[in-house]
Amino acid sequence: MDNMIFHSTHLTISNPRKRISLDPEFSSLVTDSENRNFSEQNVTESRKHILECHMKTSRSRLGVLLEHVDFLAEREKIEPKQLLALALELVSNISYDRDTSDMCREIIDKGSFSGVLNKVQISKCAYILDRLEIGASKYTNLKRILKGDVKLPSYKLVSQYRREISLINEMEIVRDPEALSIGTCVSYHSILSLTIQRLLSTLDPVPDSHYPLKIKISDGLDGSGCHQTYNQQSNNSALSTKTFILFGFKVISITDTLGNDVFYNSSPNSPFCFRPVALIALKEDYSSVKLIMNTIVNPQTDHIIQDGLSLIGGHAQVEIVRSLFDTKMAGLLDGAGGASCHLCTATDSQIKSLEWAHSGFPINRLISDARQLFEEVDEEDYLKLPSNQRVGITHQPTSNIDIIAACPLHAYLCVFRWFMLLIYHLDAGHKVWAPSNSKVNFSMKRVRAILQERCNFSVDIPSSQGGTSTTGNIARDCFLNKRDFLTWATSSINPSDKISLEKIQTNLSVLLRLLNSGDLINCDKMQELCKETYEFILIEYPWASITPSLHKLLAHSFQLIGAYNNGKGLQNLSEECLESCNKFVRRYRENLARKTSFTDNVRDILVRLLCCSDPILVQNRLMHAKKKRDVANSLQEILYNSILSDDL
Repeated sequence: MDNMIFHSTHLTISNPRKRISLDPEFSSLVTDSENRNFSEQNVTESRKHILECHMKTSRSRLGVLLEHVDFLAEREKIEPKQLLALALELVSNISYDRDTSDMCREIIDKGSFSGVLNKVQISKCAYILDRLEIGASKYTNLKRILKGDVKLPSYKLVSQYRREISLINEMEIVRDPEALSIGTCVSYHSILSLTIQRLLSTLDPVPDSHYPLKIKISDGLDGSGCHQTYNQQSNNSALSTKTFILFGFKVISITDTLGNDVFYNSSPNSPFCFRPVALIALKEDYSSVKLIMNTIVNPQTDHIIQDGLSLIGGHAQVEIVRSLFDTKMAGLLDGAGGASCHLCTATDSQIKSLEWAHSGFPINRLISDARQLFEEVDEEDYLKLPSNQRVGITHQPTSNIDIIAACPLHAYLCVFRWFMLLIYHLDAGHKVWAPSNSKVNFSMKRVRAILQERCNFSVDIPSSQGGTSTTGNIARDCFLNKRDFLTWATSSINPSDKISLEKIQTNLSVLLRLLNSGDLINCDKMQELCKETYEFILIEYPWASITPSLHKLLAHSFQLIGAYNNGKGLQNLSEECLESCNKFVRRYRENLARKTSFTDNVRDILVRLLCCSDPILVQNRLMHAKKKRDVANSLQEILYNSILSDDL
């Protein structure tokens, strides 16, 4: 915290007690004591040099700059607001924060150099507050430094605005059966109405004749662990704050009565499109999920589906698709904890059957059927029923609507895990599926070391925070065979198996990218590829296990795309936006939330998440196009359109 250093060949800002070295051209601009205002041309030239810096920065360094900016400005004979704006722009461009950089450029061009007093909107200040992740003191310093050229509203006004858009006055404490506080929540109906109303305010007005609108949203919940534990005041001494469950939703689309798209979410995987509803400090188990669903979610879900929303312009009907969860949570929602698949009632032997793989597996698992079973039979007597009647159901479903257990993001991780286990078995020459076998373990360590050395891929290395080092990006790169992944991973495998593995890798890569895309897909051709891959695996490696995630990809992905998503990839139903919020919960809990009590801490986290995902505040964020990846010809044939999605 004592040092703040921007290393580059042109600019170094360090501790105020130490020497400050600047680029000669930049120094000549800022040390003119007679005329301390930059010209717009000089600022543009200086910015070209500053933007050449390449380094990583942390949030704390911005605070140190704010503390020492007066001293640095006096030393270099530059106005504090100019130094701050240039430094902010430097930090923003290094961290690829183009929106904040654009704000700083606007401050420089229109404020510091034109002499015109610019009043910044409260919504933009609230966005700056959340995007820079600063608190009251740092915001006040920023306001004081920019005084005279750019007028920022007071922190009190910005804070009041943030309270209004986060519905903090309507937040309630969630209590367990013993009336002890375990988290906080906001009304599902209220936050959905506010979200749609503010979202429509950013779009062109919708004529009254086009009402009622049809709104499609996706909701779900996910648990996260390894959170920091603080000695906070709470009336629940047994409460553990290491694990949290987050529930929320995202808006997929809004259409009018004519079928025209009023709004379509172009970035459904962004964490800033996810709107949180509840944050609960509980473990991800059946009792916790049942408590959350029965007290917070299910009653309001029924109300929203039946009555819709009353907006300023008219009425709106809401369709809820429950798809934001992982495979573990799917078993807790539909009650099929012992099932081989959460979409069909096939058994383990049927999943391994070549005849069944050829004929297909229909999606026939419904929550309504499971609920009917528990209405006919008591829960205590249910487990006594034959297995063919229970079809893998171990407890009563907690969700009141059918779930779409697609899990596109986790499909990458789980299918890649299966593919690596297949490589380990073939490398060890062990033709029996036994991941814990000593030969397989030895091959796993050897292949893992080769990939680390040759490809710089950390695969299947246990993590101290739980799980392994395998991430979604590593799985994507390996399926794309970057850095000759398959060549090194199969260096000790016989040539015939190498050819088979190469075909499996290519097919799985195509199917996974189709599943996670947002493009229109030819489901018939995709079905042919799924069936071909399924049968090839069963014929070539009959001893290999067919995991639930692999079965779901090969047997149901084309069905989900065709029947449940209008022929488009499941990008808009992906759980990635919810998973991405877990890191923000950890960050806000540690740095930007009060530690005075557990209730204050959780409430501050929820307010931050709601502000970051507010439609008007998110409008300030610039969306940048990603570089399109090269895609195999087989993938292009399956897509109807020639323009591929950014995520492919």
